[in-house]
Amino acid sequence: MSTFHHVGATATDIACFAVGRRQVVRAARFVLRRASLDVRNDMRTNGEERLQRWLLDLFPRGRKMHVLDVGANVGQWSTSMLAAARQVGRAEDLDLHAFEPSSYTFARLSRALANQRVSLQQCALSERSGSSILHVVGPGAGTNSLHAPQDRQNNTTTEDVATTTLQEYADRAGLDDIALVKIDAEGHDLAVLRGAGRLLAEQRIRVAQFEYNCRWVGARSFLCDAFDLLDPAGYRLGKLTPRGVEFYPAWDADLETFVEGNYVAAVPMVAAQLPAIAWWKHSS
Repeated sequence: MSTFHHVGATATDIACFAVGRRQVVRAARFVLRRASLDVRNDMRTNGEERLQRWLLDLFPRGRKMHVLDVGANVGQWSTSMLAAARQVGRAEDLDLHAFEPSSYTFARLSRALANQRVSLQQCALSERSGSSILHVVGPGAGTNSLHAPQDRQNNTTTEDVATTTLQEYADRAGLDDIALVKIDAEGHDLAVLRGAGRLLAEQRIRVAQFEYNCRWVGARSFLCDAFDLLDPAGYRLGKLTPRGVEFYPAWDADLETFVEGNYVAAVPMVAAQLPAIAWWKHSS
């Protein structure tokens, strides 16, 4: 054992004896997540709003910028996207589509985005069209999901919802080139990406942002699966942070934490223009 590790082990043992293992573990977890840039999931500070602005600056003015909000909930992300487009004089360019399957939440979304330039769709996106069961934790809850909660909450109800795929929707809506797909599907994110079909194979989605968290456990999905899907299509993958995108050369076991965060898959041309930071494994 190196001197550094020996000193660290001794200090840890003393701290555990002095304040208890629970406090030491909590402190160590805080330091680890802070250093890993796993921040609170607030779109004002976690990089989501910055990504919206970055992409508005990157894509040509005067051309339609198709953007999809998958798992729109009550419209916070869509409202931010619309506001960002107005602030830079691109409201006319933005073509926004928002998807929300819950009937109660969709009604709230419709009220929140009333009279806004957005196409609202009451359905869930998945890897196949048809119907599915939505597990409703609470009215308008951000954790309602197509996957049953792992804690088996007794107050969860269900609702039958319609499903379609990204590919089928894009074909119907005539979306040949999509600037950004934001996915917040509470564990169903990988299924949404799998439903994109040739949109990904032909890189017709320039950037896909998806949420990764502990609800991927219920879906029996891993971040590794996202790499297996997106790497062969030529996308670069990274974690969205307040400082930029932390791109990864490939999947690594250290990434499989199930800690909540947003990840970005971008075509190489766009990835090269996004603010980026070095992965901690490749930095000092």
